[in-house]
Amino acid sequence: MTRSDDPQSADLAQLTRIPLNTADPICQVCGQPLYEGDDITAYAYRAAGEPAYAIGYIMCGADNHEHPTVFTRGVREYVLTGHIGTCSNSRTQSTTFVLLDPTPAVTSPTTTAEPHVHPDAPTPRDPTQPTQREPTPLLTAVREHARSDGGSPREGSE
Repeated sequence: MTRSDDPQSADLAQLTRIPLNTADPICQVCGQPLYEGDDITAYAYRAAGEPAYAIGYIMCGADNHEHPTVFTRGVREYVLTGHIGTCSNSRTQSTTFVLLDPTPAVTSPTTTAEPHVHPDAPTPRDPTQPTQREPTPLLTAVREHARSDGGSPREGSE
């Protein structure tokens, strides 16, 4: 049962059986074909104000690949482990691949770009964060790149 005051439970209820949005699931990193029953890692996101999640991409479930590393403020994001299932529509005679048994490994709420790694996640690997440099203050950049005669630093260096 989903409690309305537990946003993660509500999210996981919505993420169960979410379409993978592909007719031929493959690992987005190595290109390995994926089939019904295969374990996968999926990146799911929902922009602030949007009612539903979408799957951004899927990866092999063997956990050989790095998890997503850049998260976006204003977007609720999950790195989930689970496996591929299918949902059939008898009226249209079509089958859709879906994510079953989603388990969060990493979460990034809309209020921050910082990831939260779940301690009970089925994967021991933390997401790797790219080193982010602070922007160079304008005055420092001008001092470092200006010549005493006011010319461009590249003039005369040819």
